[in-house]
Amino acid sequence: MLVGMITLTAYTGPVFVAASVVLVQVLIALAPSAVDPSGRSIRSPHFIAALSAGSVATAIALFPGLLDGAAGSSPDVVGATDTGMLAGIMPAIAVGVFVSLVAQMLRTDGRADLVPSTAYAVTLGVFAALTTGWIGATQSLGGPEVVAVGGAGVAAGLVVWLIPMDRYVAASAAIVAGAAGGATVASTVDSPMTWVFGIAVGSAAALFAVLGQVLGRAWSRGRTHAAAGWGFPGAMSIALAAPLVYVGGQLIGAPGL
Repeated sequence: MLVGMITLTAYTGPVFVAASVVLVQVLIALAPSAVDPSGRSIRSPHFIAALSAGSVATAIALFPGLLDGAAGSSPDVVGATDTGMLAGIMPAIAVGVFVSLVAQMLRTDGRADLVPSTAYAVTLGVFAALTTGWIGATQSLGGPEVVAVGGAGVAAGLVVWLIPMDRYVAASAAIVAGAAGGATVASTVDSPMTWVFGIAVGSAAALFAVLGQVLGRAWSRGRTHAAAGWGFPGAMSIALAAPLVYVGGQLIGAPGL
């Protein structure tokens, strides 16, 4: 559902894609609490840290001019953000780290498990920032068509992955399904993309979507948190696939693709 929403909004403009991405970021920020080896929950200010990082990355993806410095000091690379460069990820991670540290300073419970608590919050901030790859892909040379190819790869891969069978077989079949979905879309949309491009992007998106499911469900295992169901693992799939779709958008017109 989430990847379908992103695909549809890609044809309406980056702002609408950003709205869908923010929803994914909220699901990541609502991740279950970390636990220690004994199964005890570790208090962590992960919600505000992850959402702050995601918000900064989204804002910079939409308005790359925010990275402009004083007159004569702006790096040439800032201009490249207009074609979808993921320039906002590093500033977003920095903000996530800063917010995490401030939140830890404000704790009044003795700051137990300080290191794992902070690491957990920062890690979720990184995942939230990665979701902006879908915005970058929309702004890239591939445009909304490459988002459709990546979305088809993610959707096809996850449909197969959810079939109850041996997990190694399911993962292999999911990658093949993602390649087929990507090739089908690439061959039918009005774009210079070829079926080879569709196979490359679709299979890569499916692979990382499956990895997102594995990581998300392992992270949520044994929890009763509402996000431990489809929400968090699904958001992780979209987050991990986003950079691959963005890279695909930059490869439009490459020899052999």
